[in-house]
Amino acid sequence: MAILGLVYAAGVAALAMLCFVLGRALHNILLHPLRTFPGPRLWSASRLPYAWNLCRGRLHLRIRELHDEFGPVVRIAPDELSFTADAAWHDIYCGGFGNKGFPKHAAYRNVQTFVSLFDADDAEHSRLRQLLGKEFFSLEAARRQERIIQEYASRLITQLRAHAHRPVDMRTWINWLTFDVAAQFTLSEDFGCLDRRTYHPWIAMVLTHFKLSAFLMIARFYPPMSTVMFWLAPRGLLRLRDTFIRLVSEKIDRRIGRELPPSHEGDFVAAAFGKRGKEVLAAGQRPLTRGELEANCILLLLAGSETMTTSLLGATHLLCENPAAMRRLGAEVRAHAADEASITLANTTTNMPYLNAVLRETHRLCPPVANGPARVVNRPGTIIAGYPVPVGTAVGVTQFATNRSAQNFAHPDAFHPERWLTAQQASTIASTLNDPSILSEVPQFQTDIRSVARPFVTGGRDCIGQNLSWVEFRIVLARLVWNFPSMRVCRHKEFPAFGEWTDLKAFELWEKEAYNVWLAGGE
Repeated sequence: MAILGLVYAAGVAALAMLCFVLGRALHNILLHPLRTFPGPRLWSASRLPYAWNLCRGRLHLRIRELHDEFGPVVRIAPDELSFTADAAWHDIYCGGFGNKGFPKHAAYRNVQTFVSLFDADDAEHSRLRQLLGKEFFSLEAARRQERIIQEYASRLITQLRAHAHRPVDMRTWINWLTFDVAAQFTLSEDFGCLDRRTYHPWIAMVLTHFKLSAFLMIARFYPPMSTVMFWLAPRGLLRLRDTFIRLVSEKIDRRIGRELPPSHEGDFVAAAFGKRGKEVLAAGQRPLTRGELEANCILLLLAGSETMTTSLLGATHLLCENPAAMRRLGAEVRAHAADEASITLANTTTNMPYLNAVLRETHRLCPPVANGPARVVNRPGTIIAGYPVPVGTAVGVTQFATNRSAQNFAHPDAFHPERWLTAQQASTIASTLNDPSILSEVPQFQTDIRSVARPFVTGGRDCIGQNLSWVEFRIVLARLVWNFPSMRVCRHKEFPAFGEWTDLKAFELWEKEAYNVWLAGGE
C-alpha cells in the first residue's frame, strides 16, 4: 500500500506539473502582453526553443529564419522581442542614464564570476569607462599602438612565407596573432604563439569559457533552477574556467612587478594605474580595484583576441571565395603602397577606400558577435521601431539577422564591398586601378540601409575597444593582401576549409573551424 501511495503521489505531482506547464504556455500564447507580436507559437509559449538553439550554436541562424518569415520584429521567447529595423538601435541602446539605453537582461549580466565593463551595471560601467577610456581606448591611444601591430604583422608574414610551400590553416595563424597582440596590449607580455607556432593552453580555454557562459546564461532564464543547472554544468569546463582566471591573476602579478621603459606605448595595466589612475585618486574618486583589474584584463584577452580573429578570418574567407574582390583589393593596396613599409594606418585610412569597404562588408556578413545581449524595457510608454513595447520585455537587435535581411540590403548574403562606396569613391577607384566596371556595380546598392550594420553596437555601452580593433584589422589585412595577392582556398581532405560562414556555430562568440589556403595560388 505504501508503494501504491508513493506512485499515486508521484502521478499527482507529475499531472500538476504538466497542468502548470500547459497552463503557462497557453497564458503566454493567449493572454501575455506580447501575444499580438508575430512569431512561432512554440517560441511564444516557452523559452525552451530559444535555449535549445543556443546550446546547439544555431540560435543566430534560426532567428534569421524567423525574421525572414515574420518581418522586422519577432517574438523569440515569451518575454523577448528581436528587431532588425535601423530605428531599433537608437530606441534600445541609446537614451537613459549615460545614454546607455535600457539595462541589460539579468541573464546576460554576471554570467562570469567577475564584474567587467561587459556586465557592470550602468553606474559602474560609467565609472570604469571614464577611468580607462581616455588613457587606453581613445583613438589617440589606439594610434600609439600601431608600432606593436606592425611588429606582430611582420612576424605573421615571416612565418607564413616560411610555410608557403604547403596549405596553411589561416584560422590557426590568425588566432595566434590576435592572442599575442591582445596579451601585449593588456600585459606587455605575449604568449609566444607566433614564434613557437603552437597554441598556449589559454587559447584552448577561450571557446570553452564562452560555451560555459552560454550554458549558465540559460540557467539564469529559470531562476529556481539556476543553482541546479550550475551543478549540472560539465565539471571540466568549470575547472578550465577557474584555471584561466588563476593564470590571469599570476600574469598580472608579474606585470605589476615590472617597470616599462619611458618609450613604451603603454598597456592596459599601465593605463589603469598610470596618469589617469593618479587623476582619479587626486579627485577623490574610487580607483580600479584588483578584482576589477583582473576582470577587465580577462575581458580584453578573451573578447579582444576572439573578435579580431573573427574579423580577419572572415575577411580572408570572403576574399578567397570572391577572387574578383581579392584582385581589386590587391591592386588598390599596391597602387598606394610602393613597398610594405608604406602600409601605415594613415595611408590605409586615407587612400584605400576599397580596403575600408572590404572591412565594413566583412563586419556585415561576419559580425564579431552574432546575437548580442538583450536589454529590458524599464520605461512605460516605450516605442521601439514604431511598436509599443510593455515594461519588462527583453529586446535587442540581432546582428546576424539584421545584417542579412533583404529589407536592409540588396543581395544580403552576397559579398559586395561596392555597397559601401560613394559614387566619388567608385570613380576614384575606377581611375586609379583602370577598372571602370566598378562604376556599374555601385548603383544597385543605393537603397541599402547601411547604418543598420553596427558591429560595435551604439550608445553609451558601445564597444570600448573599437578604435584598437579598426587599427589592427586595417593594417593586418592590407599586409596580408600585399604579400599574398594570389591566396586561394584549399579544400583537400587533409587540409580542410569550411564552406560558408553560415556553417559555423555561434555561442557568445563564433566557433571557428579550420580554413586552409594556398598562399601563392597553389594547385
